Amino acid sequence: MRKVFWGKTAVAAMMMAGGFQGALAQATDEDGIRVVEEIIVTARKTDERLEDVPAGISVLTGDDADLLALDGVADYIRQVPNAILINAGPEYLSDISIRGQGGGRQGFSESTTGIYRNGIYIAGGGFGGRSFNRLDFFDLKTIETYRGPQGALYGRNAVGGAVNVINNKPDDDLSFELKAGYDDVERHEVSGIANIPLGENAAARFGAFYIDQNDGFITDQNTGETVDQQEYFGVRGALRADFSPSTTATVTLEHYDSTAPGFSALGQRITPNTVALPAFLGGPQSGDLDPGPFEAIDSRVGEVEIEETSIFAELESDWGIGDLTAIFVYKQRDGNRFNEDLDSFLGFQGVDILGITTDLTVAQTEDFERFGGEIRLASKPESNRRWLIGADFQTFDDIVVTANDGTSGLGGLAALATREENFTEELTSFSAFGLIGFDLSERLDLTLEARLQNDSKDFVYTRDQSGAIVIDTGDLDDSWTRFLPAATLSYDMNDDQIVFLRAASGYRPGGFNTGVDTTSVDLIPYDPETAYSFEAGWKGTTDGGVRFGLNAFYVITDDVQAVSTLSTMDTTTALQNIGDTDIYGLEGEISGVVDAGSGRIRWGVSAATTQGSFADGAVITTSGGGNMVEVIDLSGARVNRTRDYVASANAFYFGPLTSSLDWFGGGSIQAEGGGFENASGDTSSATGRELEDFFLVDVRIGIRGETWTFSIFGKNLTDEVYRVQTVLGNAYYNEPQKFGAEFKLRFGG
Repeated sequence: MRKVFWGKTAVAAMMMAGGFQGALAQATDEDGIRVVEEIIVTARKTDERLEDVPAGISVLTGDDADLLALDGVADYIRQVPNAILINAGPEYLSDISIRGQGGGRQGFSESTTGIYRNGIYIAGGGFGGRSFNRLDFFDLKTIETYRGPQGALYGRNAVGGAVNVINNKPDDDLSFELKAGYDDVERHEVSGIANIPLGENAAARFGAFYIDQNDGFITDQNTGETVDQQEYFGVRGALRADFSPSTTATVTLEHYDSTAPGFSALGQRITPNTVALPAFLGGPQSGDLDPGPFEAIDSRVGEVEIEETSIFAELESDWGIGDLTAIFVYKQRDGNRFNEDLDSFLGFQGVDILGITTDLTVAQTEDFERFGGEIRLASKPESNRRWLIGADFQTFDDIVVTANDGTSGLGGLAALATREENFTEELTSFSAFGLIGFDLSERLDLTLEARLQNDSKDFVYTRDQSGAIVIDTGDLDDSWTRFLPAATLSYDMNDDQIVFLRAASGYRPGGFNTGVDTTSVDLIPYDPETAYSFEAGWKGTTDGGVRFGLNAFYVITDDVQAVSTLSTMDTTTALQNIGDTDIYGLEGEISGVVDAGSGRIRWGVSAATTQGSFADGAVITTSGGGNMVEVIDLSGARVNRTRDYVASANAFYFGPLTSSLDWFGGGSIQAEGGGFENASGDTSSATGRELEDFFLVDVRIGIRGETWTFSIFGKNLTDEVYRVQTVLGNAYYNEPQKFGAEFKLRFGG
């Protein structure tokens, strides 16, 4: 396996890597040498040049997102080096995996990637609480992705890395933007943004969007109707006030509604469950299968509705000795999925026993509430020594009710139809963190970071079935305290290039499984996992205006959390601590702008390769079919969700069309290959599943005047279809080919 790894590493190294790293961020100095304009990032909780931060960082701007016609979280993540999206059906259950971390996930568990908005953690819960929604990406300034464990400064769940989505704040310029779009799945989209100064010391910014998709790709063969119709609405208002030349406060209020298909509507049932009946009862029966990836024969169409309201408050103040920042967030979310076709999802659709047809449904509701805050004081940019101290807290309450209904002539399924589950989980988290830098010489710098974090969880879970309580955990609680250090040694090769060595740590808390069966209640609690990373990197810019970065990393993860299916007869799954892993890889990025005739070509390439193996003694307990459970030895097996290659390339031309019009055109490719979907993938077990390869091509062409832009685009031009994830015998696929158009007006600013 080692020879395979290094062979593929060489391929990736030749490709190098990189995203756009921000629009046409190039200029020419007075000597005629092309230079790269600064990109400012906040990876160390203060504003710094991208080239000055010794870490693997990718930046995607709002202009990038528009140009690439990025839509949901899957589009965004495909532009990030060495990041992949784990999608278990509906969009709201997506997870971000960075550097091979995050293969273990449940609907209501913690993610292995830190999810941040404007510098504060926002994740939690199950209905959209594991990733970003469309409102998060609305009115986007930048998306900063910090690869590798970020536990010292970002803390919670930043095992593989952290993603920080930064939105535009109110500024002092009067501006308006209107946008309208259409694509060929009968999707209509409108949005508007207004930035309004309110005198000399205040400003407001308002925005809203509405998306209505009346068609789709998945057709119900019974009715001829498409089932993947969607509707999204988001609105945001922000107010900024300058209390003094040194103190500014910003308050943001936003609301988000979404309606989208559920589990059974989106998945293709590919594996039937067979009921072994005697001949006098008609003999063995198997559940019906869906004819194809986009052909469904469900008896009903499940839907998911999510409503979320958030409040952000931020205070920034110059305290003389340093800059004070205080950020607070409150989030309330109601999630509801209903009318799910459970018998189809489980592979029993059409099974009829003694005239009783199997017809099962499931509904689930969530009431989630989060409150958190962070206060930090950082040295000023001109200080002789860089330092930062801070503290944060987080709390959440999550109440989830799951209720089944229906009929079946099979005893186990008849009992399943009566099941109702209730759980409540509460989190309280406190931490203190800091950073200090030492100039060991004029060019050599040592930075030390650390965080002390305590997480406490309280959990209550009950299951009622056939009129009796069959599981009642009572009040369970657990807490974990972790010290998460990091150290970075960096050397300035010149003003625009550095090399560095970095050691860092990250941690994902333990928790409690929901949905386990009466035979596996001992699997309800599970422990934290902890990652220790060692990284070497080289990054910077050249005199020719090329921005680049190259990183090699090695990560040791202890007590890895992995998900397993404990029965294919119902929805019993659990996270388990299965042992340790070693993951290693190479990633890089390169981008720039070159003159081309009367215009310019902007380009960027990124690529990464990741390998890893489970340590000796790693085992996982999983279902080999029905209720038969097997224990699989994972020693030496490849870690799931590590890819042989993750690559993207983008190129766009910008040039004059007439004296008053410009035009632009170009495209993007994204590709992934190799690896396994689940922990048992690289074993002899029949439960193992490989990840499918893909190669996607997107294009966009448009014209623009002084205040307007019109463009047309195509997504997945080759109409490639690949399996993203398999859940309990249901396969979920990417979005096929589509075309669309967009018109945008902008005034002021």
